[in-house]
Amino acid sequence: MRGYPPNVARTSLRELIDRPGPFASVYFDTSQDTEDTERQLEHRYRSIREKLSAAGASEQQLGALGIVVAAGPPAPGRSGRALIADQRTVLVDEQLPAPPPRDIVRVSPLPNLLPLLEQRAPMIPHVAALVDRAGARLSGVDRNGDTVAHLTGRLGQPPLPTRGARGQRSMRDRGPDAIRRTLDIVAVRVLELADRVNAMLILVGGEPTIRAGLRTAIEIRLGAGTTVDGDAPDREHRRLVEVDGETETVREQIRKVVTETAETHCDAVLERYRRERGRFGGPTTGGIAETTAALREVRVSCLLIDGASLEDRRVLRGAAHTDVATSAHDLDGPAEVRRADEALPIAALAGGSEILPLTGRLTLPDGVGALLHEY
Repeated sequence: MRGYPPNVARTSLRELIDRPGPFASVYFDTSQDTEDTERQLEHRYRSIREKLSAAGASEQQLGALGIVVAAGPPAPGRSGRALIADQRTVLVDEQLPAPPPRDIVRVSPLPNLLPLLEQRAPMIPHVAALVDRAGARLSGVDRNGDTVAHLTGRLGQPPLPTRGARGQRSMRDRGPDAIRRTLDIVAVRVLELADRVNAMLILVGGEPTIRAGLRTAIEIRLGAGTTVDGDAPDREHRRLVEVDGETETVREQIRKVVTETAETHCDAVLERYRRERGRFGGPTTGGIAETTAALREVRVSCLLIDGASLEDRRVLRGAAHTDVATSAHDLDGPAEVRRADEALPIAALAGGSEILPLTGRLTLPDGVGALLHEY
């Protein structure tokens, strides 16, 4: 995991949209696959800095971005990097699994989040719990790919002990009843975290005997609403998966399960959209005018967006994040012209909608559409 210099904040996308702009958003190739990689990266960032300056980036933004680039060496192999800064601070510094198709450099009143969401996809909200006799490590990831919580070691009263902690015995030294009580506490924490991120998937890995005990404790609390190692559930039915493997491989297995489940979920969403779109009065929208109306009314369950098809289209944006429209008559108060590929994802984030980036998987009018809540 990348270390964070003092001028880099760990900011979730939902937190980021409430920060004041303007924002500098940069996506660029950091691949190290040639002998002169270092020289090429220096040349690339010099070009990026010139583009930022020409686009109106402040000296503070340029300085903060420059420090972060220098402090964070790129990962080996093919990769990219996403940087988003407000006037003073780099809010996002994320290694991308693949280089972007082209460098993207913008200075805008709104952050450019769509390329980051595209790179993070497929993603579903999930909780991962790694347990052994020394303790537990829990992490929760929301629907946008942000890690919103990370808990380690002591998780409640009585505490889950840490090996070597003064005045505490390791779980190895405790009897079966004490271990069971401790795992009950961990199960409660897992489900609290799952509620916080609205998890569709709970993964349990680690030492076989301990993880089996935790799985049982979670199953008891989930009750009849649980599907175990079955098809991906809806929100009322969380899928619980026990991941086998050594510590060195279990994280990769977790990523694999999350990715496969997310792909299944994505296919189901697209199939539902196609089916409902063909039905008169179905709970869908298509095109910018219809979709902005649904975003204003906070009726969007899932925003479907194809950045390539959306191109450079513009929308009007009012005082609130969800105040988006194609006509000023639909907004109260003054409105400003904003890029649709920036304003629409932010409106969806503000309204609590899922965002599903598409690249050629479905033809959408104007590059956008939505599944709507059915009340």
